[in-house]
Amino acid sequence: MRKELDDLLCQRYPNIFAERRGSIQETCMAWGFSCGDGWFTLIETLCERLQFWTDRNQAPQVVTRQVKEKFGTLSFYVRGANDVQCGMIWMAEAMSAHICEKCGQPGKVLNHEGWIMTRCPEHTPEGTRTCRP
Repeated sequence: MRKELDDLLCQRYPNIFAERRGSIQETCMAWGFSCGDGWFTLIETLCERLQFWTDRNQAPQVVTRQVKEKFGTLSFYVRGANDVQCGMIWMAEAMSAHICEKCGQPGKVLNHEGWIMTRCPEHTPEGTRTCRP
């Protein structure tokens, strides 16, 4: 993810991304967001809902440990989440399988030379195969 978008998420949700500037020996968030810009809105919406739930329902403060693409979908690792917050995260991760990681348009999970990715038709490399219907 571009630095500007990384910075914006950390500015808007400092409690969720409290470990963003931590040491690489202590947190994977030190590496930043290891995914494309296309998932920015999905991640931003997830964070807004997580923080809203924390602030309004005396829920635990979710703190991210790592945010990355894994096997073509979003992986959002946290500590401190309750069952409702985990459900929000699982939903966002599932939705990422339908959103192009590059641009945010509707996409599909594809296999390109062994690499699994979610892409729209415009960002689909030549020679890809669909992984899921």
